[in-house]
Amino acid sequence: MKKIFGAALATLLISNSALAMQFSNPVQIGQIGFPVQAPYNGFVITGATENTGTPYIEEGQFLNDGTPLKTYAKGVAHWEKLFCDYDFNAEDFLHSIKFGGFENYVLASDMSFKDIFKIDSDEDLTLYVFYHEYCTTHLNIIGCQNGAWQNYIDSKKISEIYFGGNDGYKMDGSIFYDKPTCNGDKIVIPYRRWHWEGTSQIEGEIRLKWDAAVQWFSIEQIKY
Repeated sequence: MKKIFGAALATLLISNSALAMQFSNPVQIGQIGFPVQAPYNGFVITGATENTGTPYIEEGQFLNDGTPLKTYAKGVAHWEKLFCDYDFNAEDFLHSIKFGGFENYVLASDMSFKDIFKIDSDEDLTLYVFYHEYCTTHLNIIGCQNGAWQNYIDSKKISEIYFGGNDGYKMDGSIFYDKPTCNGDKIVIPYRRWHWEGTSQIEGEIRLKWDAAVQWFSIEQIKY
């Protein structure tokens, strides 16, 4: 009887694991934003499939490959099905960049420079990660499933729940998130602390796992 029960349990665990949504590792597809203290006249935008903005050639500024640096003040850029409406001169700079689907933006963001990553899944859910790092970090994750866009994760809200809101620019000892990685059915975000003399060793990680019952991510904190 014990052998039968054990075999049934093992089959159930394997079945549940197989049913859990699996994620591929993030792939960087572009960047957008205004680098801190940059002398530019617009946003730096890289990797876009298409960009309706008018390019401005920044005098004396070059990319790593030696080509002149172009910036953009206003327009719509997109990376595959991810769209971004941006306005460098927006009155509300905290909402000068918007992300989501075509004319369906679910995340309003500030001007800060961001790396953009794409995470594919083995189901009809595609995720996009926006990661900013400069004496603090800010990470957002939005996604599209069956044509519907959602704003899933904001690292500032995670900091409020798990770290008492100890997350700020040049705040000694504040939470500092690394770029995410994926491990099977989990998206893993390591975290450490920011200090004036440098960041600490990794202290733990935040694990995101898709909950099919509620069609959202569960959040788990793992302390090392």
